[in-house]
Amino acid sequence: MLDLFTPIADVKKLHPIFKMMLEEQYEPEREVLNSWAKGFEDRDGKFIHEFQTTFESSMWELYLHAFLKELGAEIDFSHHAPDFITHLDRPIAIEATIAAPPQGGEAPAGHNQQYPPTDFAEFNQQAAIRILNSLSSKIKKYRTSYSQLDHVKGKPYVIGLASFDRPYSHYAVNRAIVAVLYGIYVDEETTIATGADELIKYPVDAVVKNENATIPVGLFATDEYKDVSAVIYSSLATWGKIRGLADSPEAMTMYNTCHLPIGDSIIPEVRFAKKSEYEENIADGLHILHNPYAEYPLDVSTFNHARVAQYFFDPVKGLKVIAPDDFLLLRQLQSFVVRKDP
Repeated sequence: MLDLFTPIADVKKLHPIFKMMLEEQYEPEREVLNSWAKGFEDRDGKFIHEFQTTFESSMWELYLHAFLKELGAEIDFSHHAPDFITHLDRPIAIEATIAAPPQGGEAPAGHNQQYPPTDFAEFNQQAAIRILNSLSSKIKKYRTSYSQLDHVKGKPYVIGLASFDRPYSHYAVNRAIVAVLYGIYVDEETTIATGADELIKYPVDAVVKNENATIPVGLFATDEYKDVSAVIYSSLATWGKIRGLADSPEAMTMYNTCHLPIGDSIIPEVRFAKKSEYEENIADGLHILHNPYAEYPLDVSTFNHARVAQYFFDPVKGLKVIAPDDFLLLRQLQSFVVRKDP
């Protein structure tokens, strides 16, 4: 069993969320992560140090491990790479990565921004750029290295990606990832501004990086990336997920969540609950985006779970999404701290 919470790194280098989790009141949250880590193996001896100093990427890897266990997967840690060789309805190779902030950019934890973004066109564009960078890196790694490994050959290759690229990165939901993979952009700002009764969406073939450069999108709209079978994506496998799963009914925390719209509405269903009444599943907010051109395609049964959303794209018929009626889109927490009068 990994000892995640005995500090081994220089205290000045500890990640702010890791430092916070050492406080007594967060024992239930530590138990969540310890449960995710059961059976997980640190193959290079660096995992705990990275967990304590960078946190998000290691936490996402533990989350994927826990999700695979939730599905009943067998996981083989005998190989150095990729991150998971697992068996569900078939053997699969899975590599974990995150969309990280650009150099010099603000991280999602410890930032000073008091208010969420208001320009969602700009927010989604920047989120798409960071997602593209991460996916491109892992596709290149597969083509130059992983695909030549005997234990990877002939298996579907899946990339597990989480957004931690900026403050309020959890607001990304699925807008950027759908644009990146399928070349379909849902224009929230225009939908709101025009009062449309249907979401305005249209095809896009590139995202603007700067005044001199654009980056192509629609990775799964042609067979150019047929070596990637699917992407597992979440913007909500965060500190909020850990707190949502923690057994701490006495916590003075309110959960404000948005879910898929009811009926024909385009307005998400909004719910409020205090911690003692709040329930969340580990798979809530998780997206499985399939590549229709995959050399080794997966179907709905591979990652079959009642709480996930699965995306299937047809060049003629468009995008089909299979998801629970109350699929979790967004989660926000508000905690109250009682301090004694000195």
